[in-house]
Amino acid sequence: MGQKDKTTFRMPPEWHPHECCWMQWPTDDFPSDVTASWSNFDIEKGRVSWANVANHISEFEQLKMIVHPNNTDSARKLLSPKVEIFSLPINDAWARDSGAIFLLDNKHNLGGVDSDFNCWGYKTNYELDDKVAEFMIKTSKAKYFKNNMVLEGGSIHVDGNGTLLTTEQCLLNENRNPHLSRVEIENNLKETFGVTNIIWLKHGTDEGTDGHIDNVACFSAPGRVIAMTCNDKDDPYYDRLNENLEILKTSCDTSGNRLKVVELEMSYRRIIPNDDEPGSYINFYIANNAIILPIFNDKKSDENAKIVVQTEFPDRKLICLDGTQILLGGGGVHCITQQQPRSNNG
Repeated sequence: MGQKDKTTFRMPPEWHPHECCWMQWPTDDFPSDVTASWSNFDIEKGRVSWANVANHISEFEQLKMIVHPNNTDSARKLLSPKVEIFSLPINDAWARDSGAIFLLDNKHNLGGVDSDFNCWGYKTNYELDDKVAEFMIKTSKAKYFKNNMVLEGGSIHVDGNGTLLTTEQCLLNENRNPHLSRVEIENNLKETFGVTNIIWLKHGTDEGTDGHIDNVACFSAPGRVIAMTCNDKDDPYYDRLNENLEILKTSCDTSGNRLKVVELEMSYRRIIPNDDEPGSYINFYIANNAIILPIFNDKKSDENAKIVVQTEFPDRKLICLDGTQILLGGGGVHCITQQQPRSNNG
């Protein structure tokens, strides 16, 4: 399987042209009720939402859906004929986290990272999903790299120019890599993903994943980051999100320049029963020539999000889909997708 040459392979930014997008189809046992917020998910409504995301993405790039053999009929019923189905026993449906993270070298050869996956800190069964990344890498004929550190794709974001964003709440959580120090985790990220500059935010917004970065901040260009904000001082997330914002405003890119921070106000509509997690507009997918943006039937916030995101990506078609059912399952559009960059393997 070999060791990665850290001078050549790196994780490209999400706006790099894609060969395809990978997803996983919700299984009959998904999601688990081990957290209160995940127990509100309706499997039939959820599958419709997964299909809506997949079918829209398939209009702009190839969509590869991994489906448990027992669930092929439901997938074929709802998915567009453009979507390619791959049969594999799986536990869950969060391809961003259990799937491979793809790399490119200087000659645009494809590599894939298979990190350890422990279901966000051993929350439920995960042994089948821990094999998904290797399946994706081998299917795409990418060079295989094993990363012996627990890491989900939703916990990191890169700008393609050497800077990586993550949260202390997730990567320093004792249920991930308790045997590793912060410095050791940083060294792993730098070696594995070809980055040199790591920015640590304090907080995420979701307890299920222990605060993934992809709910609160993402890059839209090298050195340019979109950040979730809260302007209501009485909201439980006001202090946490403003602490994140101050960190971003005082952080620098690899050239030593201050990050350009674009503020994107969260939705104040609480969707999950008995839970105060806000809906995240940051959790969108960048497709070839399109943005797939979750919205939450929160008119004022939805409209603001559309303007902000479209302004950041003026050359891409903005497609807005109801993110309610995906949020009830535990995430957003970004969480259920994983891009494979265009390469010499394609």
